[in-house]
Amino acid sequence: MLQYIINSTAIWLSGFIVYDLFFRREAYHSYNRFYLICIILSGAILPLWQWDYDSVIYTSDFSQPIIEQTVIARGTIVNKTTANFVLGWEQWLQIIYMAGVAISGLILFRDLLIILKMYRRGNKSKDGTWTIIETGAMMSPFSAFRMVFISSKGDYTREELAMVLAHEEQHGHLLHFIDVLLLRLFQILFWYNPMIYLLEKRLLLVHEYQADKAVENNPSVYGRFLVEQSVLNAAPVLAHSFIRSPLKKRILMLTRKTTTLARGKQILIAPFLVIALLLFTQHVISGELPDGKGDKYSYKGNIITYSKEGTTDTIEVRESVTKEPGIVLTRRPPRPILINREKVYTEEEIKSLNTDNQSAWVPGVTYATLREYLLTNLDKEIRKLHDGEYVINVNDIIVDKKGKIAFFRFGGIREMVMGEDGRKSGQPVDSNLNEKFAKKVAILLNNAPSHRAAWVGRDNVYCLITSIGEYYEPFIVKDGKLISL
Repeated sequence: MLQYIINSTAIWLSGFIVYDLFFRREAYHSYNRFYLICIILSGAILPLWQWDYDSVIYTSDFSQPIIEQTVIARGTIVNKTTANFVLGWEQWLQIIYMAGVAISGLILFRDLLIILKMYRRGNKSKDGTWTIIETGAMMSPFSAFRMVFISSKGDYTREELAMVLAHEEQHGHLLHFIDVLLLRLFQILFWYNPMIYLLEKRLLLVHEYQADKAVENNPSVYGRFLVEQSVLNAAPVLAHSFIRSPLKKRILMLTRKTTTLARGKQILIAPFLVIALLLFTQHVISGELPDGKGDKYSYKGNIITYSKEGTTDTIEVRESVTKEPGIVLTRRPPRPILINREKVYTEEEIKSLNTDNQSAWVPGVTYATLREYLLTNLDKEIRKLHDGEYVINVNDIIVDKKGKIAFFRFGGIREMVMGEDGRKSGQPVDSNLNEKFAKKVAILLNNAPSHRAAWVGRDNVYCLITSIGEYYEPFIVKDGKLISL
């Protein structure tokens, strides 16, 4: 979510800067309207776009719907007593966001009620396809829903009323109301982002420029009339107010002409969208990997803290040919213990907490399904390996509270080579090839489907799942193909 906010803000900010530098003072208003709408939509949509050169293959177990997994798991513990529910910082952020959405929605609903109230109480008359509502209140004219609201026809001369109607009806002919609805929707969803309000201000000013062009009077006469109307009350946010935008800019724009050189600047939108597509979407070129050293790492906006010392443990292994089980004594390196200062549970810890008095469950994704998912989708990279046995080393995999992969460490691809002592050991593959594996693994884990999250009591928790290390079963490559998992 944090990465989405950063990317969307970056698109809106860069688009806003380009507009103010190159387009804001030009009189090609239809293009400026198109540009601003494109920027607003791009900032909301492009950060969600994930593109790759290959389609991802999911195994049946790995792609089991998250709802189905959760129902199966929770069904086994439905009779257990749960612990007291405590809100974490993520839940508080969600509550704050939803409160902002609710308040923004209520403001919009209030303005809609104001318009409906004016419509019901006003005196109505027809002017072609438009309805004129005389409210009797001291207010600036505005339009909404094929309706023009004015204080009273008696407050204007015939020429002034013609200017008002021509201006407001032009808003309707150009479907400006659709833009306004889009802006209000985005202000509800992105109420926390100041860029939406800056882009709204620019787009509404363009609307006024377009509507002003419909008035055929002398610019000086029309400009004087705008100034006279500026002392009146403004319109609701859902409507187009006759005097909402800066009057000085509107008056100056009445006489501005568009030059050939100015029109040449319109081609800037194409390279801007290409740059936004490359920089602010998730794609195969990026392949973001965790970064850090010592006991602190960062990945996708998360800060991961490691324990200071490793622990001794035993690992069950299988011989690659005979498949006979065995036990290896190993010293585990330091493991992740905190993510954004919240505890990271191990699967063993969660299983030990699953008692009669408290329910606890490990994540729905397992070592086996995750390993199969990765190897199945690494076919292009595997083609570059020569015949032999290999292991894929992906460690410290953390599943977040939504069942997504929040962190991992890629230890590389190793070829199992027989030593002089008759034992096989893992040897690193070519560094360039290993880097290609690393980037593809990062993309696959980042785009992996959500599974059931781990939980303790009534809280979803972060969980460290079993690592995919070199002590586990190797995979076999022959003629550039994976022949055994």
